[in-house]
Amino acid sequence: MRWIDSPDGFCRFCFLAKKKNGNAVYRNRCRRLLRPLFYSMAPNIQKPVWAMIIVNDKADEVTSERFRDTAEKIFKKMEWTHVRAVEEV
Repeated sequence: MRWIDSPDGFCRFCFLAKKKNGNAVYRNRCRRLLRPLFYSMAPNIQKPVWAMIIVNDKADEVTSERFRDTAEKIFKKMEWTHVRAVEEV
């Protein structure tokens, strides 16, 4: 994953699955699995970033659980919290 601080104050994510790792179906599946994981975290990010998430796994190695585990590692590395503050009324 590569990132820079956001110049406009908004989080933006780009998901890159290389052509050599699989066909179009595989690349689209990678993006479809990763988008909700990262977009759900966007409200919790204290310092907005522009991030490019690069998928290097081969098509036969990829599972949704593996994506979820990898995303959790990235969230911890970036110090993004998974718990949203809930206000009591």
